[in-house]
Amino acid sequence: MNKQSASRAAAETIRYAVLFVVSLLILLPFVYLLSSSFKTAQEINLSNFFPKHWTGENYKAVFEETVILRSFLNTFAYIIPPVLVGVFMSALAAYGFARLDFPGSKVIFSCMMATLVIPNIIIMIPSYVMFANFYKWVGTPLPVMIPAMCGSTVMMFFFLNYIRMLPKDYEEAAILDGMSRGGIFITIVFPLVKPAVITQILLCFIGQYNDYLTPLLYLGNNEKLFTVQLAINQMNSAYAVETEKLLTACVVAMIPTSLLFLLCQKYLVEGISISGLK
Repeated sequence: MNKQSASRAAAETIRYAVLFVVSLLILLPFVYLLSSSFKTAQEINLSNFFPKHWTGENYKAVFEETVILRSFLNTFAYIIPPVLVGVFMSALAAYGFARLDFPGSKVIFSCMMATLVIPNIIIMIPSYVMFANFYKWVGTPLPVMIPAMCGSTVMMFFFLNYIRMLPKDYEEAAILDGMSRGGIFITIVFPLVKPAVITQILLCFIGQYNDYLTPLLYLGNNEKLFTVQLAINQMNSAYAVETEKLLTACVVAMIPTSLLFLLCQKYLVEGISISGLK
């Protein structure tokens, strides 16, 4: 082995060692969280990393003694329909900007992009006033669901890059056959952007699922309307916090997004890479 090969092998060894250490530091809290969910109440505050006596009673207690199960159903009901509608609306808007040259399109697009620099907290204040005083929706799931159905500028921009890279041959042939723009979008363009659609559904689902502030602001203290995040917060805010059950609830809350990511990671990587976003 020459000197250059030895240097390359040493560099590779150092690189993998650094990656291993970083990965270990990232995974360690999750391993501790998972192991702690199997600890008893007597062990939870001890220094041992893994439980001496493994038990599944915490999981049984979380589902029987808290509103976590109802909160899962609420969360899925609040998220799935709005995310599907919002992704479709964002893709439709992107198609309009990518393929149609209508009056004022550049001005409208510039205004939409300008909204990206506005902090969400600034928009949240007038939104709350509007939903509370004008629509009277505070205390219902509507303020959580309706804005998500409108899509977002980020999603629209993501689809815009994707659609611009699609060849126009099929669309031009469909126009010659007399197909409308709406028909072209639904039958030709939308199926072609399937990786981007799945990517955005995944990202939006995770974002909405992890959102704590919006449900807290609009749903109030009605346990029947709680999302998963609010249900966990209620456990943390109780007078007597049972740490082992709180950690168990956190593990349970991680399951849907983890499974979704594992099932869709192929489309996630493909969608982000093809769209040109880094």
